[in-house]
Amino acid sequence: MASDSNAQPTGTSSPSSETYVVESDDGYSEENDPEMLDPQQPDHEGYTYGNHNFQFSQLNDLIRTHTAASAAAIRPDRPYNNCDSRELHNQSQRAVWQEILDQAEAAENIPKALFSPPRTYIEVRVTEWPIVGHYCCPCDINETACEVIEIRAPEESENGITKDIFIQQISKAMYGRATRADESDEGANYRIGSEDDRPVIEQFDYKIHEKDSDKEKIMGHLFALTKGLSPKPQHESTR
Repeated sequence: MASDSNAQPTGTSSPSSETYVVESDDGYSEENDPEMLDPQQPDHEGYTYGNHNFQFSQLNDLIRTHTAASAAAIRPDRPYNNCDSRELHNQSQRAVWQEILDQAEAAENIPKALFSPPRTYIEVRVTEWPIVGHYCCPCDINETACEVIEIRAPEESENGITKDIFIQQISKAMYGRATRADESDEGANYRIGSEDDRPVIEQFDYKIHEKDSDKEKIMGHLFALTKGLSPKPQHESTR
């Protein structure tokens, strides 16, 4: 699991300050080099144990800096904050994520591509945060209780999933987009949470199966640790 030792945890659970590394014996053949794989589903080869460097830590720090104030204002129970409606909350958060996008695009220390070599698909599992009880790493997250955001790069993206693609797709799924004057609300709505929720991503977390200096390889999904979400019913995963 990747986490920041300078993070200020909240609630009853917090990410560990130490990187959690899962050793793997993936057994890929030379003919099926994981550096050349671009898995399109979680059960595809190379999704869990790929050899792509995950270039995300600086972007995660930027996101956490910008969402910290909103996350700190979230109450443990409804009403989660002082916004009278989900749309007012969404408007506020869209502005936050637009600022994240502007600064990320201008930041030379944040790589353009999230993966090297490029990948074009990854799932972000949105989980209620803080997690009641023990939390060491994403191993403690019940994935069946998460909502899913599929991050997919368009075919024309030579760099696969880029920082701007990631930010835009997260923001749209969480907070929708502003409607134009010539359209109805349909198609502009958020996809995560309910009208009574006021979701704020405090930070992202993930497991890695290999780390070398500043290079790390993600293991499976990316998890959005999100305050202001109602608990979801648990069910058997079909994925």
